[in-house]
Amino acid sequence: MASDIDTLKANLKHWTLLLGVLQITVGCMVGFIPPSAVQWYRGIVMAHIEFTANGVLMVVFGFLVQKLSLNASGLRIWFATLQIGTWTNGAAGVAAALIGSSSMLMPTLNEKFPPPHGVDSSIVTGLLKTCGVTIILALLLTIYGLVRSKTLAKDASA
Repeated sequence: MASDIDTLKANLKHWTLLLGVLQITVGCMVGFIPPSAVQWYRGIVMAHIEFTANGVLMVVFGFLVQKLSLNASGLRIWFATLQIGTWTNGAAGVAAALIGSSSMLMPTLNEKFPPPHGVDSSIVTGLLKTCGVTIILALLLTIYGLVRSKTLAKDASA
């Protein structure tokens, strides 16, 4: 049983690290898109920043997976929420750039750089809401898994 969890953790570590580096790469590549290629260039800037920052987050979390004291289901949910949350964040910027519309969830960005087609895109808003919920779940599962790991280690040494 313990070896099943260890194998799962090793696989999740591999995929989390690989997908994290891939996300950083996508973020860097998105940064090469010229302003004339999209309707709202600020969305590309957002996507570039979010993909690279979230890719770094994912790489860091890849090194934490071995420390998480979660069951197999918890680890799978952790991985899924981490992936969905980090990728939808940058995807919101790409969508906004392509359609030229933003979301009311980005008031400061909209004020400084008004999108040409308004701020009422349900696609961008949906991606941002999905990102927010799934990133928070991944973070909470990470905290829970790390706290539980420390508690279990303390109990084992007693």
